[in-house]
Amino acid sequence: MKRVFFVALLFCFLPHAVRAADAQALYGKALDWLLAAQHPNGSFGQVPGEKEQGEPGITALAVKALAQAPAPFRAKARPAAERAVAYLLAHQQADGSFTKQRSGLSTYRTALAISALSALDKAKYRAQIDKAVAWLKSDQFDEEEGVEKANPHYGGFGYDKGGKKPDADMSNTLMALSALRDAGVSTDDPVYQRALEFLRRSQNNSETNPGVGGLRPKNDGGFIYDPGLSRNKSSMTENPDGTRSFESYASMTYGGLMSLLYAGVDREDPRVKAALRWISKHYTLEENYGLGIRAKEPKKAAQQGLYYYYYVFAKCMAAVGEPTIATATGERRWADDLVAALAARQREDGSFRNENSRWWEQDPVLCTSYVLNALDAAYPYLSK
Repeated sequence: MKRVFFVALLFCFLPHAVRAADAQALYGKALDWLLAAQHPNGSFGQVPGEKEQGEPGITALAVKALAQAPAPFRAKARPAAERAVAYLLAHQQADGSFTKQRSGLSTYRTALAISALSALDKAKYRAQIDKAVAWLKSDQFDEEEGVEKANPHYGGFGYDKGGKKPDADMSNTLMALSALRDAGVSTDDPVYQRALEFLRRSQNNSETNPGVGGLRPKNDGGFIYDPGLSRNKSSMTENPDGTRSFESYASMTYGGLMSLLYAGVDREDPRVKAALRWISKHYTLEENYGLGIRAKEPKKAAQQGLYYYYYVFAKCMAAVGEPTIATATGERRWADDLVAALAARQREDGSFRNENSRWWEQDPVLCTSYVLNALDAAYPYLSK
């Protein structure tokens, strides 16, 4: 408790007190823990209820973190990443996707595998990457699946295109766009133009989003999970005219901004400016702000997906490319703030775990992999 209190004080009153040395100590402990968690077959993670060791998506997330480790840790991290690749490649299917039986997570797994292989050795794994990219492009909801532009799911990505109906969401979409960027797909590719339509409809910005399918966007500039009105009932408002509105929340807003930038949208674009305004107003690393805002216990609900949020937060801020971010309380060094927040949450053994088990975050391998990826992105922006 004393340690948590001390770090909290640093975060509140000494925003520039965190330095690269603090991040290095935190990173080293987390890395050592993750390396010890690697299975004999090279994989990481475990599917609940399955005897077979390893989970392709978590393995890919770990590989990406290890492949991009900062210089002080590269010699230790790289061999573990190399050992994990054989397991990962064994799960690439004939159609190019990465999956497991009864997965329902083909988009996540394929996107993460593309990013992992691209980070480890893009030239060596070019054939496998290209095959996966072709599958991922075909996974987008568009005319080929009978999804016309008027459909709220058009241009987005869901859990698996083999689903019985379109179910695109911002989380799968931002993972897919991140993978395509990592693979080197040009922003001129039509896949990004279609995705921009889905991103536009997922943003609470009435200036650029007129609403579709019964959705009336709020006007705060943030992003929601999806414009198809199928989820986030706890954050839904029924409007007098029969339309519905949904609350923006942090992980989707940072993910939405990151996706806009990855798709080649200019920093002066009104969609980017609107997202930055939301971030400025609601900047925090204490919770996944806005998630479950209408729930019975909103603060508890806002702890859901916290480590996923840290992962997306850092990737987004690195895409913006500035060491500071304007907030309601002034300029913040976001990378320093991230390290302070993580230091308060790191367990004694070096790992991270969310007490709120939603979205598998009870798994310390997943959470620790999120953290190392986040730190990889934040490292160049830390105070020296």
